[in-house]
Amino acid sequence: MLGRVSREVWIGLGALLFAGGASSRAEAAALNTEAFVAVCVSDPVVTDEPGLAEGSKVTPKIYCDCIAGKLGDNKLSQADVDMLTKLHKDEITDEDAESYPTLEDLMSANEGIEDGCKESLGMPPSSDDDEEGPPIDEEDIPQDE
Repeated sequence: MLGRVSREVWIGLGALLFAGGASSRAEAAALNTEAFVAVCVSDPVVTDEPGLAEGSKVTPKIYCDCIAGKLGDNKLSQADVDMLTKLHKDEITDEDAESYPTLEDLMSANEGIEDGCKESLGMPPSSDDDEEGPPIDEEDIPQDE
């Protein structure tokens, strides 16, 4: 009898684990990324990427589809996808930034996803770090008179 109960418990646990995995996959598949992809492919920040030049094997659509496909894998929510859509539309306001407590985390996750897609698609890596330049000293900022 003990062997039978144990076997049933293990079968039940296995079914629970399988259902949990299926639930995670269903949540990832449930993300609506259609609007995200539509604005991503027309965003100049994306279309000006070195690996997306005209005649390249990788198109903005392929790149944006790659990003969209990884959003659920990285456990992003629909609200996160909607915020990234606003980002590509250049519509994030100060109010959005203040009311979205995980915006910095989202931006960091998005950058990692983009870098992963660039690598998997054979695109050159980003050189965003060079664009910011050195920090500005307060002495260099003109004072209001």
